[in-house]
This record gives sequence, structure tokens and C-alpha cells, in this order.
Amino acid sequence: MQVGLDPASLRKSLVDLKNFVDQTPQNARFVFNDETRIIEPIASSAVGRVMDVEASIAAINEALLRGEHTVNLIVAEEAPAVQDTASGADLGIVELVAAHTTYFYGSSASRIQNIEAAAKSFHGVLVAPGEIFSMGDYISDISLENGFAEALIIYGGRTIKGVGGGVCQVSTTLFRTVFFAGFPIIERNPHAYRVSYYEMTASGSVDNDLAGLDAAVFFPLVDFKFQNDTPYWLLMETYVNVAARTITWKIYSTSTGRSVTWETSGPTNTVSAPQPIFEENDELKGNEIKQVDYAAEGADVHVVRTVWQNGQIYFTDDFRTHYEPWAAICQYGPGTENVERKARKANLCTG
Repeated sequence: MQVGLDPASLRKSLVDLKNFVDQTPQNARFVFNDETRIIEPIASSAVGRVMDVEASIAAINEALLRGEHTVNLIVAEEAPAVQDTASGADLGIVELVAAHTTYFYGSSASRIQNIEAAAKSFHGVLVAPGEIFSMGDYISDISLENGFAEALIIYGGRTIKGVGGGVCQVSTTLFRTVFFAGFPIIERNPHAYRVSYYEMTASGSVDNDLAGLDAAVFFPLVDFKFQNDTPYWLLMETYVNVAARTITWKIYSTSTGRSVTWETSGPTNTVSAPQPIFEENDELKGNEIKQVDYAAEGADVHVVRTVWQNGQIYFTDDFRTHYEPWAAICQYGPGTENVERKARKANLCTG
């Protein structure tokens, strides 16, 4: 007779415990010094650890046979790929290869807070050669505790208040940076309707040619991913200038001689926004009217990108976007009379 713990039951317990024990190794984070042209560490690397479930089961039962009451789990350390001492030359990070800026004029304080919080998640991050980079791997926990605020988000066919509104300004900026740098885009999802922030120019005007170049994220369901298909590491830096209402994404690496040409259909098959919707809201006072959603024209956009390398076509891809026509919505308090007239007078839900 041999006394021991049932491996199947023990395995279930250890697999649950493994979720708490395992830690992914973290590469150091760097910034590129444009004057010295070297990378400088801004965050230390961290050693990871992985629990071996099967080896731990064997170790536990062997300890029981020896009459021991405690046993160490079998955990292996996993070194990060890039430590603090790495050099740009070793990684192939020697120059600026891409940079793009988007604009967020008219954003609320809470939306700006979310843009800053999200951008920090990616500042100094490295992307390995061949790696498929996922934004969700770095910013999956969007919560008040992590410095985000409530702002407007698109959810369930409505524009509502939710934690993290404005994060898509960051994902859209990354999308355009890798789009114009010529990296393969693995996952990109458009917004349900056209959002003016993502079509703004430096002057604050709207450029229809920027329609179809937005990228929505809603973790963990909706992500943005691209691939570093070069033999060199990428170093990403993000900069938010609140006063100028800009966010800039930079990528440092080694140039592969790529260039990008692109064509856009612009908004086609346009559909006028539906008539404004007026809803009673018990939380508002009598005669109080508040606009909670904004009108947007529906449209289709087809963007074709051609990536060139050393004078030859490297690859071609296209991005098809369908934007729904979107109705303006105004809510009013109980007992409010002549709602539409009062809304027009206040310049609410007028288009």
C-alpha cells in the first residue's frame, strides 16, 4: 500500500495556484537619446517565474512518503529577454523610423486624463523581432484605481459615460504610426460611427481623408495588434502635450528602407444622421435638458495601403470601414414641456 494525494485533484488545485505564482518576465524600458543616439533605461527589467505543475505533484507525493509536512513547489525562474544593461546597437535601435501625431481639441479633462494614463502604459516598451504586439497585453486593466476616469465611450449602440473614454485616441495614434511605417497590421477595429477627434488636423479642422484611419479598443474583447516583421527590436515612446492637445507616438529601430503610399475612397455611400431622439430621464430636474449623444453621418470608407521596400512592392493591404448613421440624443427631466423647442433654443440636438 502506498499513501499519496490523488494527482488529478492535486493538479486542479495547483493549476489554480499557478495563476498566482507565475509571473511574466518584464523587459527593461528605455528612451532613445536623440543627441547621443543611445538608449537610456527608465524602468528596470524583472525576472519571471513559472511553476511546473507535474514536477510539483511528484515532489509533493515524494515528500509525503518521506513523512515530511512541507514541500517546496517546483518553480523555475525565467530571465527577461532585455535587461537594463542592453545597448541600442545590440538591439538594432539606432534611429527614429516612425512618428505620428493626432489631435484632441475640445476634449474634457477626464478624457485627457485617460489619454495620459493610457499613453504611459506604452512609453519605453520594446517589441521583439517577429513579435505580434498587442495593446491589451499592456493596458488590459482600465480602472479608476489605475488612474483612469469616467468619460464618454461607445457601448451597446450608445455613447455613454464609462471608465477609460479617450483610450481610443491612443490606439488610433499607434494605428497610424505603424500604418505609415509599413508594419503589418494584425487586428484593427473601427468605431461604430465617425468620431471627429480622429479626423482632426493641426488647425483643428476635420479632414475627410482621415476617415477610416481610426482604431477602437475595448479590452479584452477588442484589441489593436501589429507585427514587427523586421530583424530589429522596436522601441516605442509616447508623448502627450496637454497644452497643445496632441499625442505623439515614436518608434526607434533600424530603417529597412520602407516607404508607404496609400489611397482612400473618402466617405462614400453617405447616409444622413437620423432625427434627434428625446428621452425622459428621472434623474434630471424639470425643464432641464441635456445632450447625451451626438449626430454623425453614416458612411463607408475604403483605404488601400502599399508598402514599398528598396523600390519594390513589399505588400499591399486594405482597410474597409463601415460607419453607422448616428442620432443625437437629448434627455429631459419629468414634466418638461416644449422639449424640442427648448433644445433648439439651447442649441442642443440640432443636427
